[in-house]
Amino acid sequence: MANNKEALALVVDVGIGMSQAAPGYDSPVQIASDILQMIVQRKMFQESKDELALILYGADESNNDLADEDNYRNINVVFPLSPANWHLFEEIQKIKPGNNPADLVDAIVVAADHLRRETEGKHGFAAKRVMLFTNAATTFSDHSLKTILDSLRRQDIIVDAIGPTWGQQDEEDDNEENHHPDPSMETNGQENGDENSDANRPTTNGYHHQTPKKPLTQQQQTGIRVIGEIVNSTEGTLFTFREALTILSVHQSKIVKPTATKYIMQLADLKLHICTYIQVKDNKPAIFRLKKVYARDPTTEIKVDRGRYTKDEQDQEIEKEELTDGFRYGTTFVPINKETLDEMKYQSEKCFSVIAFSEANMMRRSLYLGDTVYEVIAEAGFEEEAQAFAGLVQAMYETNTVAIVRKCFSERSAPELGFLRPHIAHDHVCMYYVKLPFAEDLREFEFDNLDSTKRNQPNDEQLKCIDNLITTMDLTHADRSGEEAFRPELVFNPYIQRMFQSIARRAVTPDEPLSLSNTIMEMNDTLLRSIAGKSKRILNTVHEKFVLRDTDRRQKITTGDALFGNVDSTAKRARLDENENIEEPTTDSTTTPADSASFEAQAAAKKKAAMRNVGTLTPVEDFKFLIEQSSPSFAEVCKQMCNIILELVHNSHGDALFEKALQCLQCLREICINKLEPKIFNDLELLLKKQASTIDGRKDFWQKLIDEKLSLITSEECVESNVIPVEAIKFLEEEIPTETINNAATTNEQDGEDEDLFDLI
Repeated sequence: MANNKEALALVVDVGIGMSQAAPGYDSPVQIASDILQMIVQRKMFQESKDELALILYGADESNNDLADEDNYRNINVVFPLSPANWHLFEEIQKIKPGNNPADLVDAIVVAADHLRRETEGKHGFAAKRVMLFTNAATTFSDHSLKTILDSLRRQDIIVDAIGPTWGQQDEEDDNEENHHPDPSMETNGQENGDENSDANRPTTNGYHHQTPKKPLTQQQQTGIRVIGEIVNSTEGTLFTFREALTILSVHQSKIVKPTATKYIMQLADLKLHICTYIQVKDNKPAIFRLKKVYARDPTTEIKVDRGRYTKDEQDQEIEKEELTDGFRYGTTFVPINKETLDEMKYQSEKCFSVIAFSEANMMRRSLYLGDTVYEVIAEAGFEEEAQAFAGLVQAMYETNTVAIVRKCFSERSAPELGFLRPHIAHDHVCMYYVKLPFAEDLREFEFDNLDSTKRNQPNDEQLKCIDNLITTMDLTHADRSGEEAFRPELVFNPYIQRMFQSIARRAVTPDEPLSLSNTIMEMNDTLLRSIAGKSKRILNTVHEKFVLRDTDRRQKITTGDALFGNVDSTAKRARLDENENIEEPTTDSTTTPADSASFEAQAAAKKKAAMRNVGTLTPVEDFKFLIEQSSPSFAEVCKQMCNIILELVHNSHGDALFEKALQCLQCLREICINKLEPKIFNDLELLLKKQASTIDGRKDFWQKLIDEKLSLITSEECVESNVIPVEAIKFLEEEIPTETINNAATTNEQDGEDEDLFDLI
């Protein structure tokens, strides 16, 4: 087993000195408890293999292997060394200040002994560490300190310490008091930056901590000196509470060791052994494999049992062995067995072949595909091939050339196209691989050139204004110390941070609502306000130079009166000026019959082009034309057709319009079957039958449907229908039962894309 985990003993002072705090301030033991919770949360979220132990000194109990009547009293091993879990988290939440004195040197000895006992004979521990939380306010004995330090060094145990202050912070605090932000950057209700100081900022766990500044006692000065000696001797580190909160407030995902994928790069007859590593990859938000649990009892095991049943009255269960894959061909399902599927699969082999070279400027950024960039290096152990690889990279670098590559990860993977860009930095020689699209993946879109219109050209003042805005928002030296602000390696994904924070808050306080105010950006609010304050004046100038105006778009005239109305030539010309899509040809006395026929054809074509609604004159033709045009949408055109059918039935004198309504209904039925949308027609027929029983004079139209046997669309006619033929026959013969209405109304529920027909009508 590889040595890749750490044994960490968390030693916390819960004595009287840690519980004392001024009014309105958090006690040191409370801040230490919050830091401990953040440490445990990070270990669990990272799925770390590190093992932790929790040891309290100054407690009411004495529970450790070294305790006797006189020595190592009031030291309690609350949680023995084991991986971080919620039980440890709960123990940390239970920490309460004690009333008993305890020796911090004895606590370190107990922790070191516990680490030795728990790791003895076990493999995989790369380091052992003791993390001490104290304000050094309790008395202790250091008469055997030299012996203890020698023992810690022999066991390779590192001691770190975290406390309110270690003396060196006083000067920094004075500097912060003397540093006041620019008043122009302040917001209402905030003075001198007090509310946004580093100590008062909320962490991503929602903690607000304030620590008072007070002089150190003689005991604390002695304790800080001894703790500093212990930490320096074991090559540890001193942290203040503020520093620890800043570091731990950012959650980190699981650290994964990079692994290489080996290929053989083939260039003509030359073969080179190479390795690829992930250089840049899109960080997916799917951090956790979420499991479903029973809300009332999360410990109850949930088992998933899947069953397959026939879609008929028998409702028989189908065994998995009786199933086979099928593909839809029109309205027919074509079954294909596993052997046929295997034969249809593309047969490939693992490869990494250079098929061509190209100029680097041909690889436009718009052609980059995928979410991962790979670093390609020569495989270790092949020195001659490594020299050839370095020579290839050098030649490509000098000629500004990239290599086009065919890459296939394995025999079961689809081949992909990519390019290799050379990269030389100091003594590191490599190439970067980026995926490229195939010709079928490209979509060329043409847009109007904005520069061709004079009013779109910016003037010199506008260009200068934008240049000033870019300068004021430059992050190169925007940090307080003059360094670059928001460096990519220091800025974390706010989505992931929010997810970590929400899960941690829900685990700690399951009954409280999640707060939306504590985000990762609040950790940098002072810097953000500083940049915004500098840019405010320039932004106001931008608003003045680039004026936005509301423009009313002209309505296009598409009515029949506008096209063919009997008006004089003056009114007609004015109408044509308003309608850009319609041109009215002029005629004179010399127009021939052929010209007149041509004019009528042009007018009819323009009328069709302007059509957007189904008319009552030729509804079937209009409906088919709009369906072919695909504009408006299919659902909208069907809605218009349904309204036309209902209008014809209701406005008919006797049965004068029944024949036209029947033709419309038959056309709608045919289109719905072809488009696999039976629900629209079935809902309309349900409405017609309902109205036939409630509206006088419409029963004769329903009888006409019965005579024509124009019933619901069944599953035999359209695979998307849930109405079986028996139900369709009964639908015409009998009174409509409630269960049939419910069945037909729920036929082929769409995924929220089409509105219900009853709501449309």
